Amino acid sequence: MPRRYLRRISRQFRRNEAPWYLRPFRAVLGHPKYFAVNRRSVAVALAIGVFISMLPIPGHTPLAVIVALIAGVNLGVAALGAWFNSPLTLVAVFYFEYRLGAWLLGMPTRPWPDEVSFAWLQGELAVLWKPLFLGALLTATAATAVVYFATNLLWRRSAARRLRQRKLTRPG
Repeated sequence: MPRRYLRRISRQFRRNEAPWYLRPFRAVLGHPKYFAVNRRSVAVALAIGVFISMLPIPGHTPLAVIVALIAGVNLGVAALGAWFNSPLTLVAVFYFEYRLGAWLLGMPTRPWPDEVSFAWLQGELAVLWKPLFLGALLTATAATAVVYFATNLLWRRSAARRLRQRKLTRPG
């Protein structure tokens, strides 16, 4: 795991003066738990970011930071996890989530037009929102579980490998 890198960044952030727009939050951001680099903090923060990134709502990054503040986990990792579903993959993921939700609800899928306009989206949203949100919740939950357990597994393996290396290089 990139533990050393994350520690260096969090140390630099805590040491430097905050930008003007973060000054009202100086007391909260100065708390060490929001930049802690341990297995629990990083795994939960990444899971929060990934969950929020899979939802069809605006403002993924600020929402991930707010939830990370409430949960008391690493803010930077949560914000980074919110970019798991990037703007390049957003439409494809949302279409998959819609298809999954429509299949689970037993609804026929609506044909996708050649050109998506705001007027078409506004008219179809009354029908599309239920399967889209159901598919999004299921996909987000599955992706979050995979990311959380993979992060824990990789972190434990990395720690075990470092411990073995330390034992091998220890004199006597």
